[in-house]
Amino acid sequence: MTASQSLVITGPYTFNRESAAVKPKAAEGHARVKTEYGGICGSDLSVYKGKLAHANYPVVMGHELYGTVVEADDKGLFTEGQKVVVQPNLSCGECDLCHKGKKNICRNKQTLGVTKDGGFTSYIDVPVTNLLTIPEEMDGKLAVLIEPLAVVVHAFRNVTVEKGDTVAVLGCGTEGMLSSILANLLGADVTAVDINEEKLKRMDVHKEIKAGLPEMLEEEYDHVVEAAGVPKTIEQSFDVVKPGGNILAVGITGEPVNIDVNKLVRSEVSVFGSIIYDFPKDFERALHFLKNNPEPFSHVVSEIYPFSDYEKAFETALFGTAGKVLIDFKEGLS
Repeated sequence: MTASQSLVITGPYTFNRESAAVKPKAAEGHARVKTEYGGICGSDLSVYKGKLAHANYPVVMGHELYGTVVEADDKGLFTEGQKVVVQPNLSCGECDLCHKGKKNICRNKQTLGVTKDGGFTSYIDVPVTNLLTIPEEMDGKLAVLIEPLAVVVHAFRNVTVEKGDTVAVLGCGTEGMLSSILANLLGADVTAVDINEEKLKRMDVHKEIKAGLPEMLEEEYDHVVEAAGVPKTIEQSFDVVKPGGNILAVGITGEPVNIDVNKLVRSEVSVFGSIIYDFPKDFERALHFLKNNPEPFSHVVSEIYPFSDYEKAFETALFGTAGKVLIDFKEGLS
């Protein structure tokens, strides 16, 4: 363990693979993790395109991470050989929001792969407070979905989805797919829409979920999940939600949006903004769903590339028609 291969972005549209010496020992309170799978997220693409103002360059990319502990922490909380996933957000623990238990919206939050070096690397030292143990028998390609699924789990905590409820999911990217699957598992009648025909084809395997173009939304829904982060779909959320219904705002947009405040007030529509998750409970809940329902979630991952093909992996993710794209750090390191 003398050197680590890392995917480093030095500025918008400029990244490369670099080799760096590995520190002799992990810092106090940290365990050393050998990365096995990393998922490419929309925020990774935003960092790549220079669209995240708070991103630091240069930085090692990656925050959706699954791997193996190769060096135990000094307290022995994690041992060599354990499979883990990483919670990539570091809260300060000192601001008013952290004191209220809202660490997901910490005023001084740091994020691996965005403001601090991330996990698209051979080895990463992670605070033990940011690791979750994964069952040995669980497929790593499934376990790496825990972090993005935890985002959805956290959003759904704002509402009660009951058997027979109607749910519309606007956007069939990763968070939209995960939202559709979760709502279906909770017993809802789910309709998922997108303007991208290739994304809709990926939904065909989920026979209990109706999928199609936005024009198919001809009724009102108990719950609407906005997962596209596009002004038009955000506005459409208000058109298709039932009086007394709920909108879960999961997508992020940098553009202005026109909201029908009259409908929000007169129809008592509740809108819940939701960002990342509470750790560890949302990760544990995500693990529960993945472990007990592997089949529907297994279709979320559409492409896996060896580390040596990282450029192709990002090209595929940027094209916008794939499901979740993974980088396999067990392959292509030479």
